Amino acid sequence: MDIRRDLVALLPRLRRFALTLAGTAEDADRLVREVCSRAIQKSHHWKGEGRIESWLFSLMRTAWSDEIKKRRKTQPSSTPKAQGVVSSAEISTMATSDQILLSLPSGLASVFLLVDVEAFAYGEAAAILGIPEQAFAERLCSARLRLSEIAPEASERRA
Repeated sequence: MDIRRDLVALLPRLRRFALTLAGTAEDADRLVREVCSRAIQKSHHWKGEGRIESWLFSLMRTAWSDEIKKRRKTQPSSTPKAQGVVSSAEISTMATSDQILLSLPSGLASVFLLVDVEAFAYGEAAAILGIPEQAFAERLCSARLRLSEIAPEASERRA
């Protein structure tokens, strides 16, 4: 089975998820390329059961974990761009919901995206991220609370 056509159709969704993991467009684009390459190489592992995007998002989470480990080994003091350190002034200039989503603290953006944007069930989204369903639900609640605090600030400043 050649999954290349599916990959092309899923590129925007893969990139959006990559942005929530990586935090920067450059790292996200690199991550998407890596995942597409891995998916083509490992396409024989996908049995055609379930949603291919679940498998691809799981591959992406694994690829990002691998990248973090590699960075820690080569540059111990270097860490990926921290998410969630966006000032109120920066929020006021945010034009898109993607930017507001990326302002969430690390780990919360991915949780919110998988359920509220990509429409995965809690269990499936928790499996993609490799965390227990209860922890996933707690993070989703935190993400929604934080977004409810951020979104009105951004709306008021743009008005």
